[in-house]
Amino acid sequence: MGHLDSHCHLDDPRFAPDFPAVAARAAAVGITHVVVPGVDLASLAKPLPEDPAMTLYRAAGLHPAFLHADNALDQLAAALERGGIVAVGECGLDRRHRSPGDLQRFHGQLDLAVAFDLPVILHVVHAHDEVLAALKTRPLRGIVHAFAGPWPLAKRYLDLGILLGIGGIGTWATSKRLHETIGACPSDGFVLETDAPDLSPSWIRGQRNEPAELVGIASAVARLRGSSPEEVLAASDTQGSELFRIR
Repeated sequence: MGHLDSHCHLDDPRFAPDFPAVAARAAAVGITHVVVPGVDLASLAKPLPEDPAMTLYRAAGLHPAFLHADNALDQLAAALERGGIVAVGECGLDRRHRSPGDLQRFHGQLDLAVAFDLPVILHVVHAHDEVLAALKTRPLRGIVHAFAGPWPLAKRYLDLGILLGIGGIGTWATSKRLHETIGACPSDGFVLETDAPDLSPSWIRGQRNEPAELVGIASAVARLRGSSPEEVLAASDTQGSELFRIR
């Protein structure tokens, strides 16, 4: 298989006008597999875009920044029962968007991940202690998406079997503590992601991000690690394909 973008919202409307061109640019640099996280029940109802140059895999979750129906967990469970889902997420906690029931909803999604033997894709903002406490009580594997923290925090996730999702933030000059984390992280402790169309790398910051930028992110990560882009991509592909059971 080609390279894997472990987190990219290709179902975002911003890709609709030129999705075939986006897929072609990605395939031209070897990005042929993409995990598309879910954010709400509506995203589950939409078919993923299709193109012969790219294989997309669906994750399903209830993002903490969105509002959800009271029976959202039941509907999510029904979707997981139908199959075709490679992960539960995005799920997590975000102190910028606290709402009644968000903690219960998060714990419920972790329980579903355990029940269906799926990894989790975690969205965590200013709530790491709460999330780590929840993870400690469950046998889970997964990714903490868009990780930007210091090495001691990263190690707490790694010790629980949670990989670091490294993307465009790692290329920003202001991300000094993340740069140190990237340098210290073992080769089996991270996966690459774009989070396109958002969190663009430094060279297109403020513009629409897309999966083709994963190769540039790999080069930036390689410089921080004192390795080659090929080694970084290979390490990410290995961890991502094993985690999502993509072959």
